[in-house]
Amino acid sequence: MTPEGRRPSMIWLFFSPSGRITRLPFFLSWLFWLLIGGFVVAQMLANENHRTALALWTLALIVSGIVSTLSIAMLAIKRLHDIGYPGPLAICLFIPVLSPIVFIALCLWPGTEGPNEFGQTSDEPGA
Repeated sequence: MTPEGRRPSMIWLFFSPSGRITRLPFFLSWLFWLLIGGFVVAQMLANENHRTALALWTLALIVSGIVSTLSIAMLAIKRLHDIGYPGPLAICLFIPVLSPIVFIALCLWPGTEGPNEFGQTSDEPGA
């Protein structure tokens, strides 16, 4: 649930560091960004002989890379909040050796039961 007590929105899910999310929304959001990136790369490969189209798809890759990186940081912060850890630990996702370990941990580690100092999750009663 958002800290303001409103129903979660897609903007909140992808671009807000406040609140908590459980394992499933975290994993599905990562999968969403992976599919977006894969689609853009596939379009780049399909248009490798067309300079203008390739340039546009390359620009789309850069923009989607920046947006997805920011979004993934926000998702990790909310996921860390659900586990009960502070958000700045999300920086571990950007350390190459730790990144896969942290990602797997965030996907598998259960969140704290009930409300914690970061609020309650959107799937709790009264949320």
